Amino acid sequence: MASGSPPEANRGRGTSAGRSRAPRDEKIRKGARSVHLAALGWNFVTAPLVGGGLGYGLDALSGWYPWGMIAGLLLGFVSAFLDLVRGVR
Repeated sequence: MASGSPPEANRGRGTSAGRSRAPRDEKIRKGARSVHLAALGWNFVTAPLVGGGLGYGLDALSGWYPWGMIAGLLLGFVSAFLDLVRGVR
């Protein structure tokens, strides 16, 4: 190193060493929580659609129409609800 002092020696110096980081970390934490909650909202759309689509495919193969699709939709809603409960905690 050309300056002669190791980077560890400068750590913690200055007036803003500990204060500037806390608001930034809190902002990042709030943003990450918002993204997570938005993903939970999309889960309420996609989980029943995927479940219904898989049930519809099962119906096409087995001839059980509409019971496979109904079961898939119900399982999709249950899955989305459980994910919501787990995500809000």
